[in-house]
Amino acid sequence: MKRSHLWIPACFALVAGLLVFMAFDRRGAHWLLVWPAANCAAVAAAYFRSGGGVFGKRADGSRSEVVVAWMLPFLTVQYLTWRLQVLVSPENCFDEASPGVFVGRRPLPGEHPAGLDLVVDVTAEFAKPAYHPAGVGYAALPTLDAYVPEPAPYAALLAQAAAARVVLVHCANGHGRSAAFAAALLVKKGLAKDVDEGLALVRKARPACRLNPAQRAAAQSVSA
Repeated sequence: MKRSHLWIPACFALVAGLLVFMAFDRRGAHWLLVWPAANCAAVAAAYFRSGGGVFGKRADGSRSEVVVAWMLPFLTVQYLTWRLQVLVSPENCFDEASPGVFVGRRPLPGEHPAGLDLVVDVTAEFAKPAYHPAGVGYAALPTLDAYVPEPAPYAALLAQAAAARVVLVHCANGHGRSAAFAAALLVKKGLAKDVDEGLALVRKARPACRLNPAQRAAAQSVSA
């Protein structure tokens, strides 16, 4: 059920193969391409094994410095790509799916909703930002794009979020991982009867949100 989007690891594997080919074909300084190739291969493999752990992110939002150094080429390209997406996107940073439940992309400085009690970060590729608002709770559930978390930490964080009055759930762009968690949260808080109704509320506020079958099944399972 975690492999609805096999094209994602397939693309990373393809890029890894192309980079290795270029390194062996051109040699010299091109041997440096083996480093980002290994990063891409590691991310592709993570979709079948370690999930969000490939970037070394912990539940408190910190990351292993050793892993960050190793994955630096991939993380650099990923971050620059994300900043470009934010720059050109017409979407809000976040939208309110139901009173007290916000869903959106990773906030930039000054973009958090007012009155927040808790930020739920379901990205695997970003660390907790240094500009996180003082006095606001933070919890991470490191999850790869289009992937789903393990059931136990998913359910535990869902219960924590349901107890908070005002919550912001975010992933990178606020379309898949965050939408799945927010839909399950609306069920857990009694604001929707099931994940489909919860997703309808999320999509009414943020129309670009979509869930793949694995995300929907996982959200339904932990919210039941």
